[in-house]
Amino acid sequence: MRRGWTVGILLLALLALAPKADAFIYWGDYSHGRIGRAANDGSNVNPNFITGLGSPAGLAVTADHIYWANFASDTIGRANIDGTGVDDEFIDEVDEPRGVAVNSSSIYWTSPELDSIGKADLDGTDKVPGLLSGIDAPCGIALDSGHMYWSSYFGTIGRASLGGGLPEPEFVDNGGGSLCGVAVDTTSVYWVTTVVVFVAGTTIGRANLSDGGEVDKSIIGDTAAPCGIAVFGSQLYWANAETGTIGRADIAGSGASGVNQGFISNGSPEICGVAVDSLAPTPAGPPAPPPPAADSTRPKATISKGPGKNLDQGIAKFSFKSSEAGSTFRCKLDSKKPAKCKSPKSYKRLKPGRHTFKVWATDPAGNESKPASRSFRVPA
Repeated sequence: MRRGWTVGILLLALLALAPKADAFIYWGDYSHGRIGRAANDGSNVNPNFITGLGSPAGLAVTADHIYWANFASDTIGRANIDGTGVDDEFIDEVDEPRGVAVNSSSIYWTSPELDSIGKADLDGTDKVPGLLSGIDAPCGIALDSGHMYWSSYFGTIGRASLGGGLPEPEFVDNGGGSLCGVAVDTTSVYWVTTVVVFVAGTTIGRANLSDGGEVDKSIIGDTAAPCGIAVFGSQLYWANAETGTIGRADIAGSGASGVNQGFISNGSPEICGVAVDSLAPTPAGPPAPPPPAADSTRPKATISKGPGKNLDQGIAKFSFKSSEAGSTFRCKLDSKKPAKCKSPKSYKRLKPGRHTFKVWATDPAGNESKPASRSFRVPA
């Protein structure tokens, strides 16, 4: 019996380590208006997975959908992860988008002609074209749980918060080149150099994710005009625009091994953008803020005016306020029971003699103040 349990556990472990049958790699073919797909082991290549599109370049996937940037038709497209439900104008009037990235709540895209990054809700609504402006020609874009990262045609990797705040346009300085593709994992940021000015050949670079330091401009060399990059675990994937192939390599330590520039062939050049699904979870959006601490502080009630100048007519009028916005009030005159009230509060037909007015404030959390009181005398 024990031996049977042991064999069963080993089989479960082997199944857990086996590649997922529904894990795929996608790429954009902007010259033919199509998106290709292959299994993550490089088999079952289908260059025509989705056809009839504008100019798909940057790609992103979630568990349910594929998104792409149509730079020539100024739209963001979307389809179901199985290739159905194609909407090539899912978001329209987007100025020449080149890169696209998604998290659990939003879509981000780059517009290099406008030097900006835009954003919309995951369903395509609440579009903000200029979420981040004044950055030099952003091309690729990637996200983690706290930041967006973009590659620039001017040889830098930028970083900002997911809301567009605290921008660092030169988070990583590649020293030149046209960078159009960026990806991040838990420790590093990666980019592809399509046209390099100061380094011979086209390359893939890497730097620390924490501070942009330890820049290595060429952990992989001799790529063929790469345009788009994705990372999962210990593997990198990139789109070689010149040869129409998807490259793959293992990354470990300070270098790369098992470099295969022709891991998948599209059958024609001019491809850009690569994404993987069922390999890594979709990056989360901004972490939810912690719940506010319970409010246990009493507000302070203050009588600002009263009893007024008409006491000889048996009339008293009081104005009052609370130290906390949104408070409600209870008022009491003499021995009567407290009752809900609003400022100002008037009393008429008062009998001659001494009277006392009290008011309590209750804040939105339910904390009640000590009573504010004022005594007065109605003349006979």
